[in-house]
Amino acid sequence: MILWLWLCLGFSTSAGQPDSELMARYLEEKLLADYSIMEQVARRVPRQAKFLQRLETRPRMSEFSVKSTIISRYAFTTVSCTMVNSGSEAREAVFEMQIPAAAFISNFTMSIGNKTYYGEVTGKDKKNSSDEQAKHKKPPSPTDGRENGYETFKASVFIPRKMQAKFLLHYEELLQRRLGKYEYTVSIRPQQLVGRLRVEVNILENSGIVSLEVPPLRNSKQKGNGKVEGDVSPPPSTVIGHTKTLAKVTFNPSVVEQTRIARNGILGDFIIRYDVNRELSIGDVQILNGYFVHYFAPTDLPPLPKNVVFVLDSSASMVGTKLKQTKEALFTILQDLRPEDHFNIIGFSNRIKVWQKDRLVPVTPNNIRDAKKYIHNMSPTGGTNINGALQTGAKLLNDYIAQNDIDARSVSLIIFLTDGRPTVGETQSSRILSNTKDAIHDKFCLFTIGIGNDVDHKLLERMALENCGMTRHFQEDEDAASQLKGF
Repeated sequence: MILWLWLCLGFSTSAGQPDSELMARYLEEKLLADYSIMEQVARRVPRQAKFLQRLETRPRMSEFSVKSTIISRYAFTTVSCTMVNSGSEAREAVFEMQIPAAAFISNFTMSIGNKTYYGEVTGKDKKNSSDEQAKHKKPPSPTDGRENGYETFKASVFIPRKMQAKFLLHYEELLQRRLGKYEYTVSIRPQQLVGRLRVEVNILENSGIVSLEVPPLRNSKQKGNGKVEGDVSPPPSTVIGHTKTLAKVTFNPSVVEQTRIARNGILGDFIIRYDVNRELSIGDVQILNGYFVHYFAPTDLPPLPKNVVFVLDSSASMVGTKLKQTKEALFTILQDLRPEDHFNIIGFSNRIKVWQKDRLVPVTPNNIRDAKKYIHNMSPTGGTNINGALQTGAKLLNDYIAQNDIDARSVSLIIFLTDGRPTVGETQSSRILSNTKDAIHDKFCLFTIGIGNDVDHKLLERMALENCGMTRHFQEDEDAASQLKGF
């Protein structure tokens, strides 16, 4: 009872908000609490936003809220969205929400007037059989699509005139610990200005919360989001409060603050990172209703020697920002290599070029310098021979392992980076997957990195998972270098 009372009432200390201009303060004070009439709010936002709202014909979103409770690194999230059709005829409303691909939807309801419609959660087997039967039929609503490591949940409905619709989406996920932190991310992309926009996250960790942080909004699709270089402060109107085992974070931007971030309503990802106390070397065991979970994260383990082959896409589609991102990402990864590591670089388009033929070189200042020079001089040209590049990389690494007396503790791996889909050589995904698995033969791991919107994320994900690796994806204008630090 005490826990839920705290979660409901909470307590908080301000994360700090910059002083706003006198006019902005006046506008915020005048904003209506219920945001009931869009025209009233439109007169109180910047002129550009007012123009966009005047052109808007879709139902307006009066409320968008996210409430999450994280208990022992397991998150329960509820998204509530209310849309109002103030027009004289029925209009289509679209509710769209990005959730992590590792999360699963536990419930969905949609209310229109006095009627409530309930979603049905089905198992994978039932869903697959239904999909086979519906191949030649019009896809139902709601729908979901997987892209770039996220599930896009989408539901559409026609709202009668002078009425409103309310959407409630519930999903759950187990948080993963990466680079020493647990990260919870919620997408805030209502695609329009919202009168009542609120995110509330409550965290309970019995072992104790340490290093709680809320970085700036991450928005790879929206440039010019007002974030200055090096800014690490929380988003505006963020409030953070916590004790030893409890934490509460809220994000409640006004309409004026939303327009300063993004006038199109695509604010970005609201991120919370934290870690838990690990005083016991044996880990943390928790028991509930006859089930138990054992969290074990050993510290101070010495890094293992690595044998790494970097396989880099230099095809014509990499021209511009994507090739620049690739180079910066590789410079970052090269800096993380240690003196006991060995590496080589393969660049590929329709042709495949190996930096150091038939060998891996040790990590020395001169070799790192020469590798950076080689990467810097790469230029985009030709098609994308993914299969040939991976076969070359696997053969190079297999030969090195077989012909050299490598450290028994060493770990061998390929890091593969591309922006697109196979266009040269073998282009069938199933054959590429089979060929790659046969070439690697469980002797080392494959890690894949995708850049941009055209990348075949499913192919990269399957290649990594089938070869004991992991995959990462970055948008074209995202700071891949900083996020690959320690990769």
